[in-house]
Amino acid sequence: MLVFVFHLGSAGIVAWPSGSAAADASTYLWRSMTYGVEMFFMISGFVIFGSLLRHRTISGFLKDRVIRIFSAWVPALCAVTLMCLALQIPPIEGRSAGSALALFIGNLFLLPPIFRFPMLHQVSWSLSYEWVFYLTAAGGLFLYRRSQPRYALLTLWLTLGALFVMLFPRALFFLTGIIVFHYRDWFVQHKQWLRFPVLSLLIFLLAWEATGAFFAHLNDTVFDFILDGRIVALFIAFAASLHLFASVTLNASNQTQFLCGRVFQFLGNISYSFYLWHTLVMALFKRIVLAFVVPEIGAVAGLVVFAVSSMMVALPIAWVSWRLFEVRLAGSMRGWFRRRSEVGGPVRAT
Repeated sequence: MLVFVFHLGSAGIVAWPSGSAAADASTYLWRSMTYGVEMFFMISGFVIFGSLLRHRTISGFLKDRVIRIFSAWVPALCAVTLMCLALQIPPIEGRSAGSALALFIGNLFLLPPIFRFPMLHQVSWSLSYEWVFYLTAAGGLFLYRRSQPRYALLTLWLTLGALFVMLFPRALFFLTGIIVFHYRDWFVQHKQWLRFPVLSLLIFLLAWEATGAFFAHLNDTVFDFILDGRIVALFIAFAASLHLFASVTLNASNQTQFLCGRVFQFLGNISYSFYLWHTLVMALFKRIVLAFVVPEIGAVAGLVVFAVSSMMVALPIAWVSWRLFEVRLAGSMRGWFRRRSEVGGPVRAT
């Protein structure tokens, strides 16, 4: 929902507020809502650590992650690509058929922004980060399960993981989830410190916005943050994220009890599909609102129409995507993998 609200502002229906201290502050907070994406990373760090411990094999873990990501990603990417082709909008606009196909394949396998070519889907960068995290986690599990791990390999693994975070600072918040999961008993013992998560949420958003991570995350690195002093804001944001995420996962405060309600549990179920589809829906309604609504009733009323119409369409599409792709298709794929494993397994002679 934070990401959705940010996209309402970044769509250009109305200009970002400015001209006074209050207006500038509201814009600062509004822009910081894009860092709801970092909360996906926190959740992944928490969930994947547990998933690694549950899976008996690394291949089983990776198969599960492929199904989880690609079951919904492929349909969403196809829809975005078809829209770009139909409307001839960037980055497809003006490309040859071969170039457009290469761009689609590169995006399908989540190569940008790790490899520098255009993103077809504007949220695909975060899935690329997720996939790097999954591969890193699988490598760590491999080293952990070796009876005599080679310390040179362990050092290389840690170095590569740290280097990725240094080069792509927004990936830092996978560590938040990992730390909270690993030290959850310690956080339970100090539950009295985990009150006021709404305050730590605000501190996280404002401090992370102070780093300029939204504009810089594909160009600036943590090394740049160190050189110009933004590293202080990074540490504040990271500390706030630990407090926030520990408080939420442990239900340590009444301030986040609403997340346990049916509405937010439903939104949690469809959140991945909503994340993938809402930008496509908003792109379509933006064209309609700018062409037909804003000239008639003004920009502010147009923003309201844009928000309500986008939400009313994006939510049912996300629910259908969740049911059709994340539940049914993913379930069928897991069943197919299980049957293949049973057929290909060892057979005992009788």
